Parts: sequence; structure tokens; C-alpha cells
Amino acid sequence: EVERAKRDLKIALFSAPTSAEASCAELGKQVLAYGRGLPPAEMILRIEAVDAEEVKRCAWKYLNDAEVAVTALGPLHGMP
Repeated sequence: EVERAKRDLKIALFSAPTSAEASCAELGKQVLAYGRGLPPAEMILRIEAVDAEEVKRCAWKYLNDAEVAVTALGPLHGMP
């Protein structure tokens, strides 16, 4: 799955027809995220550096929540 996602991302980034407006929007995103424009070679290196373990680490860091949330409707007998 990770390899497929990396391939799809590279295709989306580099095979899309680029207008001046789209190029400026992409450059703006890069400047906001990295403080500079990224050359295509660096973008590919960054994409290739991602592996399944990195995805798991990021998912655990940002999606794992130790707190429990409960929603109930109706009589709440025995609900803590």
C-alpha cells in the first residue's frame, strides 16, 4: 500500500498539466511548509524516504488517543 501511494503521489505531482496558476499555488504551498521551493529531485527523495514503519510511527503519534470518549442516548443506567 505504501509503495502504491508513493507511486500515485509522484504521478499526481509530476504528470499533471501545469498552468501558471497551478505552479504558483504549488510553490506557495512549498514555501509555507518548508520556507522555500523544493526542486523536483528533492521532492522525489522525500517521497522515497517514506516506508511502512514511518507511516505507522506517524499514525501512532497523531491518531492514537489514550483518552476514551463515549456517546450515549437514552437511559444511562450503569454508565460511569
